[in-house]
Amino acid sequence: MILEYLESVDSAVFLNINHNLTNPLFDAVFPSLRELTYVIWLIVIVYFWSKNEKKLALLLAVSIAAGAIFTYPLKFLIDRARPYETIESARLLTSAEYDPSFPSAHAEMSFLAATVVSRFHPEYAKYLYSFSFIVVLSRVYVGVHFPGDVVAGVIIGMMIGRGMLMVAKRKKNIFWDNMV
Repeated sequence: MILEYLESVDSAVFLNINHNLTNPLFDAVFPSLRELTYVIWLIVIVYFWSKNEKKLALLLAVSIAAGAIFTYPLKFLIDRARPYETIESARLLTSAEYDPSFPSAHAEMSFLAATVVSRFHPEYAKYLYSFSFIVVLSRVYVGVHFPGDVVAGVIIGMMIGRGMLMVAKRKKNIFWDNMV
C-alpha cells in the first residue's frame, strides 16, 4: 500500500514536470543533455589533467567508473520500467532508452562528479551542482525518468563520491599526495 502510494506520487510529480514545465528553451536544450552530460564530465577530467592536477583527474575518472559499476547492475536488479513505457501521456523528447529506469545513471554520475571535484575546488561547487541539478531535471522533463529515479541517483552519486574521497584519503600515495 505504501509502495503504491509512493508510485502514484512519483507519477503525479513526473506528469507535472513532463507536462507543465514545457517551454521552447527546455524543449531545445534538455534532450541534448543525454549525451552532453558525458561530454561535460569528460571535459572536466581533461581540464584537470591539462592543469597538472592529474591525481584529481584520475580520481574523478575512477570514481565515475565505480559509480557505473555499482549503478548499472542495480538498474537491472530493480528493473523499473521507464515512464514512457507505463504512462500513455508521457512526452518523450529524446530517443527511447532500453536499460531500466531506476536509479538514474545520469543523476548518479553528475552528483558523484560534483561531489568529488567540489572537495578540492569548492569555488566550482555552485556551478557543478547547478549543472547536475539541470541534468536531473532534464531526465524527468524529457520523459525518461521518474522523479524517484533521479532522487535515488543523486543520493547514490553523492554517497559513492564521498566514499571515493574516503578511499582516496586512505590511499594517499596514489591520490591525495600533492592534490589541490
